[in-house]
Amino acid sequence: MRKVLSAVLFSAILFCQTTRAEEIQLKDGTKVTGKLVGVTGDTLQIKTAYGEIQVPRAEVISINFPENQTKQAVAGTPAGLPRPVDETLSNGKYVNRSGGFTVQVPADWKLAPQVLAQTPSLIAALQSADATQLFLVTPEKFAGNLNTYRVLVETQIKTNFSDYQEVEQKDIELDGQKGMRMVATATKKDNGTPFKFLVYLIPYDGRVVRVTFFTLAPLYDDASPTFDKIAASYHSLPQ
Repeated sequence: MRKVLSAVLFSAILFCQTTRAEEIQLKDGTKVTGKLVGVTGDTLQIKTAYGEIQVPRAEVISINFPENQTKQAVAGTPAGLPRPVDETLSNGKYVNRSGGFTVQVPADWKLAPQVLAQTPSLIAALQSADATQLFLVTPEKFAGNLNTYRVLVETQIKTNFSDYQEVEQKDIELDGQKGMRMVATATKKDNGTPFKFLVYLIPYDGRVVRVTFFTLAPLYDDASPTFDKIAASYHSLPQ
């Protein structure tokens, strides 16, 4: 089970990289650096330093994030050490003042500082008592529409996993916002481990909060009610 945990945590680190800078690798060897700002049909709209360009989705091999590799240390914090996130967890009540939100998790869940320390884009990382389920929160600045952000999330998963399949996608309301709920399966490229993801996208003014849950695919059906219950308890703290 500990080996499974290591695979889950490592996949979390890869999956949850920030979207602050994109490096788009094309089939012809070209690398385009910029920001994904829109999707029109099968075309990605990329804003670069030289203006906005359009790239066919079929020509994209991967989207990478060179500014935020997992080995990068947060300013003032040595690599591998937890970042100073203002958070508390007591009897299942989790309060994150740095991210400005609170959720309720099962009473035996615990913080996952090893994941938080290695992934600068995360503001929160928690895991189940048996370390087979992960809950991650990623706040990101994003000015595009939610469908554009969804495409970016899908592309991130496909970069690190194979056999990606969308299982479900639907509009939801969470924390008083009209958001999106995504379910997908994928296989880790290096070891063939199957995972299943549940991702909630919550749009706010100029940013999107990505609430991610995942576990091994065979364990998902048992875990999903807990995941949905945690997500339903997500609320922003009063400003």
